[in-house]
Amino acid sequence: MPGLEIHPLGDGEQWEFAFVLAKVRSEGETTWSYRTSAAPNREELLGALTVHVELLRRELVEEWE
Repeated sequence: MPGLEIHPLGDGEQWEFAFVLAKVRSEGETTWSYRTSAAPNREELLGALTVHVELLRRELVEEWE
């Protein structure tokens, strides 16, 4: 993905796995696609995504209140 930039990790952090969610356009249609740096541990990935969904949900609810 030419030109892709991501936020840097914190001091002392080393990456082990990456999951990239990309909004893509193909033949005039927009959809979502993902790529990983290696085959994912599906249980870990599901846990991480579940936590992120809940945090995002809370942020959105706070914005509406």
